[in-house]
Amino acid sequence: MSSRKSLYRYIFHGTRLNIVPQYRSTLSTIGLNDASNWLTFNTGETLSSGKTTCLKITLPSNQGVFYFKRYVYKKNRWEFFLRRSKAANESINYQRFKNLGIPTIDTIALYEQRSFGRLDTACIVTKEQPNSMQLDHFFKKVLLKMPNSEHRLILNSLKEQLFQQIRTAHDTGLFHLDLKWRNILIQQTGQTYTPIWIDCPRGIQRKFFNYRLKVADLSGLARKALSFFTTQQLYRMLYSYLGPSASKAEARKLFLDIAKHLSRRPPKKITP
Repeated sequence: MSSRKSLYRYIFHGTRLNIVPQYRSTLSTIGLNDASNWLTFNTGETLSSGKTTCLKITLPSNQGVFYFKRYVYKKNRWEFFLRRSKAANESINYQRFKNLGIPTIDTIALYEQRSFGRLDTACIVTKEQPNSMQLDHFFKKVLLKMPNSEHRLILNSLKEQLFQQIRTAHDTGLFHLDLKWRNILIQQTGQTYTPIWIDCPRGIQRKFFNYRLKVADLSGLARKALSFFTTQQLYRMLYSYLGPSASKAEARKLFLDIAKHLSRRPPKKITP
């Protein structure tokens, strides 16, 4: 969705359907060129269901793999009154990441159904990143099984890239707010591994008074890291995020605030 105008366009009443032009014929093969089909669409592998439905769609003849996510609001339909839907916000955040040079995924289509401002349904379709897997799976199934020398080399590269991405986003006031390991993909291209940000419906842009948002993002990343890294290792990682000019007092304060944030809902210990 490259057009900012179409992404920010708000529909007060009725149906909104935006499809990237080059994918219209592809989506038409599964009926998603017709707005009336989005409410009941159930083609593909079901990854989650309920208030939020997520489907993995593998098209024939190597046409690609897509992810269809649908949010349905039956009880609290006023929650997004005069506000962007999660689907629209997610799509906008992907474009913001791209503008900053942070690898992310492509939005293929966006759908909304509103009744006099009340949001009934919102959907987003995204394109799969080839040769990629979630960070938690990559760490346990690939990285931990590599020889020590290769393991250290790739881990250091991923840490450097990821903390640079986070610092770049935060320096411009952009926050993911659900930066869990499962919401970071690791894509392999030859011998190169790249972190890719995904699943960002809660993301927000706030340039000032955003320290608590920084803590929230880093806490999301630290929650699972506590199972694989020592306290000293995690403390040193903060300097990768803060940069070489960071003081010990600054790093210590941030470390303690992250620990305090995590203590509200202590993470479960994971066995590698």
